[in-house]
Amino acid sequence: MSLNYAFSFSVFLLVLVVLNIYFFYTLNTINKKSPKFNVPKLRVDLTTNVFQDIYEYLNYLPNQYKNKNSKFMSIQKKLINSFNTSRVTNPAHAQHTWVEVDNWVSNISLFPHEDGIGGKMLHALQSTPIALVDNAPKGTQLKLLLLLEGNQKLYFKPKRYNLEHVINGKIYAGFDRHNSEVFAYYLAMVLNFKWIPPSVIRKVHLDNDILPVATSGLRKTMLKNSKGTLCIYGKCFYCKINETVCPDDNGEVEGAAILYLDKQLKVYKSPWRRSYNAKKMEWEIDSDFCVKIRGSLSTRHLLNLIEVSLFDFLIQNGDRHRYEVYKEQIILLDNGKGLGNPLVDELDILAPLYQCCMLPTSTWQHLEILSGGNLSDTIKLLSKFQGIKLATEEHFKAIERRLLKIYATVQYCIGRYGSSKVFRSGF
Repeated sequence: MSLNYAFSFSVFLLVLVVLNIYFFYTLNTINKKSPKFNVPKLRVDLTTNVFQDIYEYLNYLPNQYKNKNSKFMSIQKKLINSFNTSRVTNPAHAQHTWVEVDNWVSNISLFPHEDGIGGKMLHALQSTPIALVDNAPKGTQLKLLLLLEGNQKLYFKPKRYNLEHVINGKIYAGFDRHNSEVFAYYLAMVLNFKWIPPSVIRKVHLDNDILPVATSGLRKTMLKNSKGTLCIYGKCFYCKINETVCPDDNGEVEGAAILYLDKQLKVYKSPWRRSYNAKKMEWEIDSDFCVKIRGSLSTRHLLNLIEVSLFDFLIQNGDRHRYEVYKEQIILLDNGKGLGNPLVDELDILAPLYQCCMLPTSTWQHLEILSGGNLSDTIKLLSKFQGIKLATEEHFKAIERRLLKIYATVQYCIGRYGSSKVFRSGF
């Protein structure tokens, strides 16, 4: 009897010690944040339980999502090798590059980008002489259509704002940001989203590069401002004669040079598009919206839409009201509405993710190794080869902050449905 009593008392003491350790740990880790990644308390709409839950998961993210993952280093090295333009020594090789691009046939990427071809493409986009310039009338924003020597076409979206400019108001407010188009390309490469046209910052001299080869139609959309400088107002849905693009003091216009996509694309309205007025769309008021979408889209298509929402959330592009598809893959076109305000995180851009709670396993595994600054560091490294600065440090910090929120949203989904339901293999 005494032995049984002694044993029971020992067990009681052991349980007491374990409980004390547990409560001590809990009290000392509540709201404890990583010294490297201090998540700021931003103004957010927490009217829905979903948002509240996601922010709860954000507060308790494991450290693995806040520290650098060494597994990404080999991928980063491959990207650097592909985009290193220091090996591009002969400008005459541009034509050979375009032949490679035009003959590219693949079911895993829109354009080639490995083995140095990525850097060669960007170098050719940035430096090949211009043979003809015209307005590109399709779309809502001013852009030009450039024909390069060798008959390669590209779109040119001119600079409207300095990098430090902050866009306030609606998520889709303001002109397109030219740097957002280029940032989006590098972001897609790092995310392993390969269905996007190459884009790079290019400067063109209005008198030397544009006027000598401008069409009569383009010339008709040029005028002189009060300083006597010739400017362009272009031809598009929202183009206005009093909203011109003018050259800088060096006579140059900076913009995003985007490779023209000469392919037959299918166009769809996004199920998660915005109304662009006070009216709420169905996805904004129906918590079971994804159930309806699953009945009309294939699993592959739906997963692709969810992947695009991750991409758009990172740059805060809330303007993807429609999307284009080629070879059953969504093409990441028109990314100019990103990088508006580094202090705003519109969480509803992630609605496809938190409403459907599905993600390809391979996408999640890749996202996990981008933690701790790997994502923004790699974008900086790749853009350096073109000698350009794509965004302010505030925007790079915002990208890292939003990545943490993606991690938290996935954890929210796992908490609700379990990993086996969330992650989908074979896509």
